[in-house]
Amino acid sequence: MSNFGQRLLLFMIGLPLLLAVVILFDRFMHAGWAVLVIVVTFLAARETVKLFTPGMPSFYLWLVPILSAGLPLVVYAELILSLSFSLLSPLLIVSISIILISELSRWKAEQPEKYSQNSIGLISAVIYPGFFLVFTIRFLEFEYPLAVILLFLLVNFSNDTFAYIFGKLFGKNSPHVVPVSPRKTRIGFLGGFLGSLLTGSVFYLIAPHIFTADLFFLLPFFFTIGLCADIGDLIESAYKRSAAKKDSGSLMPGRGGLLDSIDSLLFSAPFFYYIGIILLK
Repeated sequence: MSNFGQRLLLFMIGLPLLLAVVILFDRFMHAGWAVLVIVVTFLAARETVKLFTPGMPSFYLWLVPILSAGLPLVVYAELILSLSFSLLSPLLIVSISIILISELSRWKAEQPEKYSQNSIGLISAVIYPGFFLVFTIRFLEFEYPLAVILLFLLVNFSNDTFAYIFGKLFGKNSPHVVPVSPRKTRIGFLGGFLGSLLTGSVFYLIAPHIFTADLFFLLPFFFTIGLCADIGDLIESAYKRSAAKKDSGSLMPGRGGLLDSIDSLLFSAPFFYYIGIILLK
């Protein structure tokens, strides 16, 4: 099967399954979405460790993902328990401290520079993707959380899908935009923005009750999320190139690793959340 066919099959099967899990567990305090985010964070963090700090001891492939997945977990606990204090900052402090102490125990006099390199890489692997995916848990704070989650996923995935299709169909002679990802063309980026705008607009026509503003004011919102999705994709491309890897892994057929599929979600999630506080119910 061609790469395009694999991507299309994954989209046609994966997205409905994802939504089915979310909707199925809606009655249980949105546990389906929370579990999904936590599992995705764990798996993505394993790929991140390999990208940021290749060749590290294997126990970090468990320690870092556990610490990273703990970030959305504690935020979900805050929401369902209605806590008046935050658990996120203490967990971040504990996670960073564990890594610093762990690397201190591995310090070698003949390679003193490795301490800072490894520590920074491992701490970054905890925060990315864990901290960014925290905001996808915070989507549950909205009045219509399922609709908000669906809007977030569709605006992001339509950006990626339209960019891929436009690039394949019309991007043969289109100028390339950035050196870090030479396969991405200008026409592909324009197609991605069009996908985000169209998807967001159709969603507004179907479910206007979840918005607090008219479509005129929502179009810049959809455009911004599409732009953030593109930037997230480019950031992960830069990480892969710095690690001399084509893909972050091999978990997703036709796409590479899990990070290759959620890179746009990571960077756009906090922007979607904070802008959504104003424009979404």
